[in-house]
Amino acid sequence: MKVIYTGRASRRTNPVPEGDGDVLELLANDWDDYGFKTSFPTTCRVKGKSVELGLLRLLIDGEHNSSAHLNDLRKRGWNGEFPIPGVNYVSVPAEIAFYEQLMGVLRTTKTIRVAKLLRDASYLVHTAINPAAIGLVDSRGFRDSLQRERGSQKAFSDGWKILDSQATAVLDLGFAFDDVCGGQSTLNLKYQGDGLLPHDVNALIGPNGVGKSRVLHQIVEDWTSPSKDGGRGFTKKPNLSQVVVVSYSPFEQFPVDMEGRNVQDKDAYRYYGFRGRAESRAPSSKGRIRLSHTFPKRNSASALIECLTDDKRYGSIRGWAKKVKTVETTLRLAFAFDFAAVQIDPSRRAQSLYSDSSEVDPASIDIEEGNIKHRYIPIASDRIEELDDQKLRQRVRLEDGVTFFRQGRPVRLSSGQRLFAYVVINILGAIRRNSLILVDEPELFLHPTLEIQFVDLLKRILTKFNSKALLATHSEVTVREIPARCVHVFEKTNDGLIIKHPPFQTFGGDVQRISSYVFGDNTATKPFEQWIKDRIEELGSGEALLEQLGDQVNEELVIQIRAMDRQAW
Repeated sequence: MKVIYTGRASRRTNPVPEGDGDVLELLANDWDDYGFKTSFPTTCRVKGKSVELGLLRLLIDGEHNSSAHLNDLRKRGWNGEFPIPGVNYVSVPAEIAFYEQLMGVLRTTKTIRVAKLLRDASYLVHTAINPAAIGLVDSRGFRDSLQRERGSQKAFSDGWKILDSQATAVLDLGFAFDDVCGGQSTLNLKYQGDGLLPHDVNALIGPNGVGKSRVLHQIVEDWTSPSKDGGRGFTKKPNLSQVVVVSYSPFEQFPVDMEGRNVQDKDAYRYYGFRGRAESRAPSSKGRIRLSHTFPKRNSASALIECLTDDKRYGSIRGWAKKVKTVETTLRLAFAFDFAAVQIDPSRRAQSLYSDSSEVDPASIDIEEGNIKHRYIPIASDRIEELDDQKLRQRVRLEDGVTFFRQGRPVRLSSGQRLFAYVVINILGAIRRNSLILVDEPELFLHPTLEIQFVDLLKRILTKFNSKALLATHSEVTVREIPARCVHVFEKTNDGLIIKHPPFQTFGGDVQRISSYVFGDNTATKPFEQWIKDRIEELGSGEALLEQLGDQVNEELVIQIRAMDRQAW
C-alpha cells in the first residue's frame, strides 16, 4: 500500500484517492492545537473499496504547521509519497482502531509497513526503540497536539500492541477523590482478574449519603477536565479511550456533552439520561440544558444508527463484535421481537435510503393510526450493507425513537423494558475499544430481573470491546453478580470514609447476607417485626397469633413468631 500527500484539502465527505491500487492519502486541515497544526483527515482505498480510517496527527521535527511544510516540500520536488525524505517525523492516529481496520483488509506485514511509512509513534517508541522518534515524543508539540485527545493517548500507549497482536485490555484503575467526610480517599478498581471469575464490572455500594455518585461525578470531571492537583484524579494515566455515563435519575447533574471544550474528539465522553441540550436557533450559541423524556428516545434512535455505521465501518476488523446483532440478541432476552426500526417522514421514499448496489428490495413498513401515517425503516443485522447510514441519519425522525416489530406489528413495551432497550442501544452505539461505562443506580429504572439481565448485558458487551464498567448501586441482586474484590463498600465512620470489600464471596452469594453486611439490615427493626410484636402483646402469646393467622404465614415467619414470643429473636 502507498501512503501519499497531494495537498488536497479535506471535505465533509472525502472522495477515495485517485488512481489505482491500494492507497492511503493524507488530506490537509487547519485545526490548531495550541499553535500546532498536525491534523490530517485520511481517505483510503483497499482492493477497490473505500475504508474510513479517520484522523491522523503527524508532527514534523522543528515545525508547527505540518501540512504547510509538506506543501513546501512538494514545491521543491517531493512527489508526496511516504516516507518523507530527510525529515524526522512521527504520527499518531486519533483512534486505536486505525491499524485494526487496516489489519482487517491487509496482511499484518503490510499494515506494519504502513505504520513504518507513517512513522507511528507507538510502534517506533515501544517496539522499534527508535532514538529519533523517542526524542520527538518528548517535545511540546507531541504533548500538546498529538497527545491532546483521549483517543490519541490510547493509540500511542497501546497501538503497538495491535501491531504486535497483543491484547489491549483496561488495567486496574486508581482514583483519588474528595469524599463526603471532608477528607480524601482512593478507590482502587480491580479489573485484572486473578482467577476465572469475571472482573469486567466493579460496583460501589453503601447506604445513602456515603458519596457513591459523588465519585462518579469526580471521575467524569477529571476525565473531561484533568485536574492540575496532583493529589486528586486518576493515580496514573488511565489506558482508556472513552467514558460513557448512564444515569436516569432526574436529580443528577452529569455534563451532557463536551461542548465548550476545545477538542476534536467530542465522543471521548458520552452521556445518556433524561437531560440534554436543546437545539439553539443561533448556530454560534450552545442550546440550554433541560430535562425531558424526549432525550432518551432521540438518543436511542441516533445510537441505533451509530451501531449500523460502526458495523459498516469496522466490520473488517477481525473479531469485530457486530453491534446491531448484539442489540438483537441482548434485547431478545428481555422481550420477543423480529427487528428494530426508526421512523422517517412518510412522504420520503424508502428506496433513497438504500445503496444503489443493494440486491435486496428496499423495505419500509407503513402503519396508519387514525389520520396519521408512520413510515418505519428496519435496521436489522441481515441488512447492514444495504442501508445508507449517512442518508438515514439525515432523514430519521429522532423524536420518535426506536420501535420494535413482531410479526409485522409494533411491540408494546412496559416502561422498564423500554428504558432497558434505551440503555442497551445507547451503550452499544457509544462504546468503542477500552471504554469505561459509569452507571448511576440502575435499580432506579430496572426491576430486579432486568437488573440481572443488565449486568449480563454489560459482561457480554465489555468483553467484546476490551472495556470495563463501574456501577454505583444499592442493589444486592446486582452485587450478587460481581466478585467480592470488585465490590467496594462505602461506610461513614467517626474516623472518616472507609472503603472495604465484603469478607465473603458475593459472586453467587446470599442476597440477605449481602444486605446485612452492607446496610446493617440485621440490626434494623422491620415494620413487619414491630407488627408481630404488637400482636403478640395484644393476644398474649405467639401461639395465639399463629392460630388466628392460620395459613396466611410461611414457614420462616412461623419460626420467627415463636422465637419472638420466647424473646429469642
